[in-house]
Amino acid sequence: MNDTPIQSMMVGSMPYQTPEEAMAALAERPPTIPTWPQLPKRSFKESMVSQYSENFPGITIDENEKKIWVQRDEELLNLMAMFYEQFLTGDIASFAISQDFGAGLPSFLDSLNKSQVRVPAAKAQVTGPFTFGLGLNDQDGKAVWFDPQYRDIVVKGIAGKAKWLAQKLQAHADKVIICMDEPILSALGTAAYLSVKDEDVITHLNEVAGELHTVEAMAGVHCCGNMDWGLLARTDIDFISFDAYFYGERLALYPKEIDSFLERGGMLAWGIVPTAEKETIHRETPDGLLRKMESLIGEFSRKGIDESKTRKQMIITPSCGLGFLMPEDAVTVLRLMEELTRLVNGQ
Repeated sequence: MNDTPIQSMMVGSMPYQTPEEAMAALAERPPTIPTWPQLPKRSFKESMVSQYSENFPGITIDENEKKIWVQRDEELLNLMAMFYEQFLTGDIASFAISQDFGAGLPSFLDSLNKSQVRVPAAKAQVTGPFTFGLGLNDQDGKAVWFDPQYRDIVVKGIAGKAKWLAQKLQAHADKVIICMDEPILSALGTAAYLSVKDEDVITHLNEVAGELHTVEAMAGVHCCGNMDWGLLARTDIDFISFDAYFYGERLALYPKEIDSFLERGGMLAWGIVPTAEKETIHRETPDGLLRKMESLIGEFSRKGIDESKTRKQMIITPSCGLGFLMPEDAVTVLRLMEELTRLVNGQ
């Protein structure tokens, strides 16, 4: 398909209890871009919102009840002031993700260090500001996103986490890729989220992307559902990660925006390897996935999206994270991704 090798990478989560199990699975079937494995089955602290909540003002976690919330009390304003001081002074260490909240990260960084050579690229991920802010409530059950002051803290806090991760990976990789996981974007426009406007999406995703660009890291967004892909293409992000297996045709509904996105150098991360259903995972073959991808590329081309750029500016990924699969199903996904990547590259 392409003279330039196409790369592969993980979305993020894996279905293991220990970092050792996750790293062993990745060593057996490695993506070409090493990716930090998240372990949501290990602890509630590695769930989508909790994992990035360390040092956010007012955060309370009840691991036994699997609950997280912002406690609004007399101390919250002081904690918020402290947060702003850390952000504005560039205290990047205050946005660290500890081993308690990201057990796989030290093992991942150690594996990069042991390679004794810098890798061409490495990838990590954060929960995006919309999914984080709309998924985090206060003690009264109200999403903190609807509080303008705490919303600003969410966006800046996620940007801080992303920059901290980028700097950790830059010690080992020539190029660093940070992806914002934003499943909630597929629900925008529904009754619960009518107050979230298109300009909000562009503004706040651009703020996080802009902070990453200051440290020369690539910024992307992953959404595993369907959404307004044209809106996402109009932001300043560097790649769009989408579920190509189930929603690939939907991107072709935005040919002008997607073509412009590719024209400015944007990448498409094709989640062409299915993860949603055990039966689908085991039914698919690398050849079948290649045919599906070729069909989608043809559809893109017919709608006016430049075929040459589509083929060159792609990354192969699973359609979503593997965190809630059975380990044997995750191994199958890794095998399909590895073998499909070889086929795409004519190997």
